[in-house]
Amino acid sequence: MYKLYYGAGSCSMAIHVALLECNQQVQLEKIDLQSGQQRSPEFLKINPRGQVPVLVEHDHPIREGAAILIHVLEKHQSPLLPRGGKERTAALEWLMFCNATLHPAYARCFFLMRNVADEAVKAQLLDLAIANVNKLWEEVEHQLARHTYLCGEHITMADILLTVIANWSAYFPTPVTFGPHTKKLFRNVIARPAYKKAMETEQVEYKVAA
Repeated sequence: MYKLYYGAGSCSMAIHVALLECNQQVQLEKIDLQSGQQRSPEFLKINPRGQVPVLVEHDHPIREGAAILIHVLEKHQSPLLPRGGKERTAALEWLMFCNATLHPAYARCFFLMRNVADEAVKAQLLDLAIANVNKLWEEVEHQLARHTYLCGEHITMADILLTVIANWSAYFPTPVTFGPHTKKLFRNVIARPAYKKAMETEQVEYKVAA
């Protein structure tokens, strides 16, 4: 059985969904990110970076979200990560877009919200950071105007991670803009039984799929 250290609604939720999609049993260990539990001595022994997710398999921890997703999906031969060809290339590209481009763009916004004391300066910097986030969502909308999902007519793990990240927009004071095709993707993803179960277990409300 897997053990997943997770923060409710954080990027670790994508791994929770992936494990459910693969019909795998998982022991969930919630880390309270709001209280700073990720910086506790106990958790730092598991991940010295003080970050979730961490997936433990046979006492071996894996500490990077994209690596965890690829490992799980390949091991269980999930169609959420195609096994070869241009389909796999596209799936990996969009998964990395979510993990290495969109996620850091959101992280910058959260950093500013937590660390800039001057409210006027914070508002100005946040407007710039959220404008960058909106440009990324424009790219997503352009892609989805041609396809049902990011990589075509079949869902991949990128669509699930994208949907997890989008829900963080509700925490920003400046609105994040989603196009109609993007909102449709969110509705398709959160309707999947695995996603519904992960939301219920983590007690997460989805707020951006209107």
